[in-house]
Amino acid sequence: MNPLDQLKDIHLPADASMWPLAWPWWVLFSAVAVTIVLAIYFKRKNVWRKQALLQLNVIDSANKLQCIKDCNRLLKQVALLRFGQQCASLSGQKWLDFLDSKVKQPIFNPSLAQFASAVDQVDTAIDPAAVKQAAALWIRKHSC
Repeated sequence: MNPLDQLKDIHLPADASMWPLAWPWWVLFSAVAVTIVLAIYFKRKNVWRKQALLQLNVIDSANKLQCIKDCNRLLKQVALLRFGQQCASLSGQKWLDFLDSKVKQPIFNPSLAQFASAVDQVDTAIDPAAVKQAAALWIRKHSC
């Protein structure tokens, strides 16, 4: 008897499968999914801010009183959206104090204190461009 007859054929292993995936692939897929979800979240989070700034840009500065009223109305709308009914009844100096309490550095009180009563006055010395600039800054910088 020949000893070579006792040898068995070489069995090749089965082909490597793509499934189940190795753990680095799961980490990569999870990181991509989290990145996509966060991008969508942060994109949607500030949509209202962009729309408010677009509405502010539409306000015409030619008519002083109308510009000041429109800026005040837009600030009130944003405040109602962000903070609820607690600011609905505020007016005058309390309104400006409320606006300044929501930002780190006061925007209205020191330089635009006249804005508190400018809505009720027919002739005011307040600059509508400064009011628009302050409103834009408040919309960008305020926090809940």
